[in-house]
Amino acid sequence: MANFNISAEQRQLVEEVRALALRQIAPAVGMLDEADDGRFNDGPFRALAEHNLLTPTVPQEYGGRGLGYFSTALALEELGAVCAGVATVVTANIHAASPIILAGSAGQRGTYLPPLAYAEPCLAAFALTEPEAGSDITSIATTAACNKGLWTINGVKEFVINGGLARFTTLFATTDKEDKRAGLVAFIVPYDVQGLKVGTVHNKMGIRCVRTARLILDKVIVPDELVIGPRGSAYLLLMQTFDRGRALAGAVGVGLARAAFEFALQYSKHRQQFGRPVFAQQAVSFVLAELAARIESARLLVWKACWLIDNDLDYTMASSMAKIAGSQVAQEAAAAAMDICGGRGYLKDLPVEKYLRDARVLSLIEGTNNIQKAVIASLL
Repeated sequence: MANFNISAEQRQLVEEVRALALRQIAPAVGMLDEADDGRFNDGPFRALAEHNLLTPTVPQEYGGRGLGYFSTALALEELGAVCAGVATVVTANIHAASPIILAGSAGQRGTYLPPLAYAEPCLAAFALTEPEAGSDITSIATTAACNKGLWTINGVKEFVINGGLARFTTLFATTDKEDKRAGLVAFIVPYDVQGLKVGTVHNKMGIRCVRTARLILDKVIVPDELVIGPRGSAYLLLMQTFDRGRALAGAVGVGLARAAFEFALQYSKHRQQFGRPVFAQQAVSFVLAELAARIESARLLVWKACWLIDNDLDYTMASSMAKIAGSQVAQEAAAAAMDICGGRGYLKDLPVEKYLRDARVLSLIEGTNNIQKAVIASLL
């Protein structure tokens, strides 16, 4: 872990994703942001799918790139630097695939993983949060009951990224209202199953290219073959999925922070005030110097967490730290960039106001930062 050099293959990956993002995603960012949340433009995701980057963690035996989490974090930083929304859709696909990769049967993997590696964009969704249950797993109200090998699922899932667009949804429900952790069950729910309905499509302040919807499950019936993992293992599977996803959320934050920092740095060196560049003011240059250090610190925390994941070591605390660091530095960098750009930064002419809107969600998704602090405190 003390070796901070990335491999030649990883450097090539970074260059590939950066070039792709600048060429095929960056020109559409403004249009994607201005569109209503209810309208979905699959252009950026089609470009990613063509390069097998929409779900890069899918193993090679199922047609995917088979990237480890360290390499995936490198790719997500590049995507986050161009559009945090696009990067968030990729993390949602990874999130949905993760339980299947970790504990899915051979049939589940063979059916649901290959489409995620197709050249045509295939989206997946992950559904846990409910109107009255977020980080509190014990408040889950979505129920699942089994009768002769068929499961009936009833409930409402909230804030589902790719909701209504996904080919399948990885969903968690409980069979036991008294002990909801022990009764937790993970399901694969196909998009065309009867009783699955799309409710409200939410209108958000940021990451506006991301379809975020409420899903309603009204007597949805799925066979036992679509239960992921053995009975009693779903809670552990959920925690593993969350811990892995948090590290990647940190990577998206690092990318956004880097973009805001680089824009503010260049702006400060060209903007003249009082006969010299704004950067010459110590109040500005010191802010940027501190941001540079904070971004590098957050990146190293992300790298550490992902290295631990790839090496099957204990990564829970490191992932929570990476998520906090990445999301916080994204917000700090975006806010500082707006201050440095002054009034112009508040206008849509510059990308700074989008950075600020997009950054705000990063401390909320994958479990709020206060939840991450609780996780870390529990392990001290």
